[in-house]
Amino acid sequence: MKAFTFKNYGASDVLHPEILEKPIPNPNQIVVKIHATSVTAGDWRVRSATPFPIRFHSGILKPKNTLLGHEFAGVVDMVGEEVAEFQIGDRVFGSMGMKSGTYAEYVAVDVESPIAKIPEGLSFEEAAVVPIGFLSAYHFLQKVNLHPGMKVLIHGVSGSVGSAMLQLAKAKDAYVVGVCSSKNANWVKNWGADEVISYDKEDFTILPEKFDLIVNAVGKTSFREIRHLLKPEGKYLSNDAALTDYLDLLMQTIGGKKEQIILGIADQKKSDLRVIQSLLAERKARPYLDRVYSFDELPAAHAYVEKGRKAGNVAIRVA
Repeated sequence: MKAFTFKNYGASDVLHPEILEKPIPNPNQIVVKIHATSVTAGDWRVRSATPFPIRFHSGILKPKNTLLGHEFAGVVDMVGEEVAEFQIGDRVFGSMGMKSGTYAEYVAVDVESPIAKIPEGLSFEEAAVVPIGFLSAYHFLQKVNLHPGMKVLIHGVSGSVGSAMLQLAKAKDAYVVGVCSSKNANWVKNWGADEVISYDKEDFTILPEKFDLIVNAVGKTSFREIRHLLKPEGKYLSNDAALTDYLDLLMQTIGGKKEQIILGIADQKKSDLRVIQSLLAERKARPYLDRVYSFDELPAAHAYVEKGRKAGNVAIRVA
C-alpha cells in the first residue's frame, strides 16, 4: 500500500511517499480501506517536534512511529474472526488516538477504539475530520454542567475543536459568543453562534458582560488574561492551555480554592463517538471543511495547517 512516512523531524517536506505492507487484522481488528484522513494541529506538531517535549513521547532524536495521521473514514476491507459488529463494505470513521497510522491506503483498527459507521449524507472527507475535534470538545464539555441559557464564550471558535464546541453547546441550548477573525465570522454565525466577535476588529477581553464558561480552544490567551470575564461560579476550559494555566490550576488546588480551571488531554471513547454519530445523523452537528487536498498533496496540506490560519478542518482524499 502507498503511505506517507517521515524518518526525521522537520518541515512538511520530511513527509515522503513509501510503499508499505498492507496490514492483516488481528482477531479483534478490522482493516479499513481509507478514503479520507486529515491534517490536525497534533499531526504537524509531532512531525516538527513542536514543542520540544513532544519528543519524550514520540522519540528524542527521531520519530519512533514514522506513520502519522490520527483520524480516518473509509470502507471495511477485512474483518478479524472475533469481530461481529462490522462487516466488509461498511462505511466507517474513527480515531487512532495516540497510535496514529492513517496516512496510508489501509489501516488496522481495534474495534474497541473510537470507531463507528458513517451516518447517511456525510461524505468520507466530512466524516474523516469529525473524530478529533468533536471527541476533544465532547470530553471537555462533559466536565461542565451545560444547560439552556448558559452563557459561553469560545475563543478560537472557527477551529476544529472550537467549531465542535460551538455545535455541542448549541445542542444544549446554550448562548454562545464566538471569537474568531473577521474572515471566518460569517460561517461561524451560520454554524449557530448567537454573537460573533472579530478579534482583528474588536478587543473581546474588555467586554462588559460575564460568562458562565470561557473556552480557550486556540491557545492564544490564558486564564490570567480573561478570568475577569468569568462569573463568580464560572469555569475556564482549555484544550490548548498556556503554561500559566497549569500554574494557576496548581495554585488553586494547593490553596484549596474553588477550581475554575479545566485542562488536560482529551480521553477518546467509543461511546462518545456514538453520541457524536447520533448528532450527525440528526443534523444537529456537522464538520466545517476548509480545504480538501489529494493524498499526493499531503506535505502541502501540512504546510498550510502549520500556518495556523485554517478554518475548521483540512481533509486529505486518499482513495
